[in-house]
Amino acid sequence: MIEESPEGFIQRWREYAADVQVFARTEGSPLLECLAGSAILQLLDRTGPYQAGAGRRKVILNPMVEALEANPEGQAGLEVSGLGTLEGAGRVVARDGHTSVVDCEGIPLVVVVIGEDGQRFDEGSYVRFRAVPPVHGFVIAEEPRSQRRDAGESADEAM
Repeated sequence: MIEESPEGFIQRWREYAADVQVFARTEGSPLLECLAGSAILQLLDRTGPYQAGAGRRKVILNPMVEALEANPEGQAGLEVSGLGTLEGAGRVVARDGHTSVVDCEGIPLVVVVIGEDGQRFDEGSYVRFRAVPPVHGFVIAEEPRSQRRDAGESADEAM
């Protein structure tokens, strides 16, 4: 099992959400297009009802892969290799079971290995991968303005 619910997945991996530019989309569409670094990604939005508007957003980028491969050259980056898929390379910064967070030139991806025989890599290892479409995206909801505290305001002052 990869996740129990989208909310549980977000709770577990939210600290690795990437800062991306989301493009406008058709109302109600699960297709989310965004700019992450220099790559334009097409994602299956897992956080319906698909109301994230255009603009800067925090999104957990979640590709599925058959396997991670060693990347001894230490290259890093993202390249779109087809509709709804991508190739990536970078350093493993966290790992939990079949899931590894790979930093691809400052863009974190929460990569799930779905192949049973894949090699597992420890934190600090350099890896590369090719995603199996579709790449999933989990949009992190913004806190309502009334729940945010001013940067200089303490918790006591906020009450």
